[in-house]
Amino acid sequence: MISSFIKNVNLIPATIDDYPLIQNMARFYVYDLSHYGGFESDEYDWTLPQDGLYEANDYKKYFIEADRKAYLIKVNNEIAGFVLLNKIGTTDKLDWNMAQFFILARFQNKGIGKQVAQKIWQMHQGIWEVSALPENKPAIIFWRNAINEFTKGNYQEEIKLVLVNDYKAERVIFEFGTQQYIQANNNNSIRFANSDDIDAMVALSYTKRRAYEKVQPQFWRYKEGAEKLQAKWFKELLLLDDYIMLIAESENKIIGFIIGKIIEAPEVYDPKGLTLMVDDFCVKTDNDWFSVGNKLIEEIKARAKVKNASQILVVCGGHDKPKRLFLKSIGLNIASEWYVSSI
Repeated sequence: MISSFIKNVNLIPATIDDYPLIQNMARFYVYDLSHYGGFESDEYDWTLPQDGLYEANDYKKYFIEADRKAYLIKVNNEIAGFVLLNKIGTTDKLDWNMAQFFILARFQNKGIGKQVAQKIWQMHQGIWEVSALPENKPAIIFWRNAINEFTKGNYQEEIKLVLVNDYKAERVIFEFGTQQYIQANNNNSIRFANSDDIDAMVALSYTKRRAYEKVQPQFWRYKEGAEKLQAKWFKELLLLDDYIMLIAESENKIIGFIIGKIIEAPEVYDPKGLTLMVDDFCVKTDNDWFSVGNKLIEEIKARAKVKNASQILVVCGGHDKPKRLFLKSIGLNIASEWYVSSI
């Protein structure tokens, strides 16, 4: 899988000066939602106004009231959307509600929304609710995946009746808490690998290779003595400047590692920089990709950027669904595939 870096995704607290900008962007937000409104609705009038401009609710209160928050989303210093938060939900124990969440079309499906959501949840901890129209299947899938990854499955999802514009309407409600996940994630540290880490890295790699062998027994056939050969190879890589080797550690135990090599693209291609190629990339369990794996890959991308890398290439088995879902969720896409058979 290969992808250009998604650089500098930032949340900027909005001020009253940004009110007209967000209000104007909200017209596009309403247009996006109109895809799922149908031709008739007691809840909203999705008919295009006579002047051709969709109208949104007035969001000025998000710049005035203390229990509301407004943020601009910027990607490489370009406006990419907005986020509005309030404390209005379906339960009294609520701390925060994702009132509005909008990514402009050209920035969608690139992993930016997930980055923004996670940053918001890290900034504002507590009991959260996120809602979506039942007809808005893409939004439901997005929130389900993002929340599941962030909380490691510790969330509730149900359809509830809520009061909208004096009308009781169905909403898909996601409820979850942030503290437990953030505390667990903060216990994981990323650092450069050293020679003392080699045995643990080889053990993780061995587990992965034996699992891969079951799926493709010829291509990944186990070789006796592979662990010694790999340990020797890893120790040699520690001395090479064009390799970056990082490990993830929790309570003094290694729970993942990543090895990247800085390479030049073939002469017939010009990606406007070097390429970070990642082949050896393991975590302890499949459930760790979206936490440990994400921290490893974000750290190695930052290290590679300093070395003038402009894109990342990650090798992944065609059958490895957990890893593939993770890579896709952070904006990587398939650029090439290998097809194997006996001859």
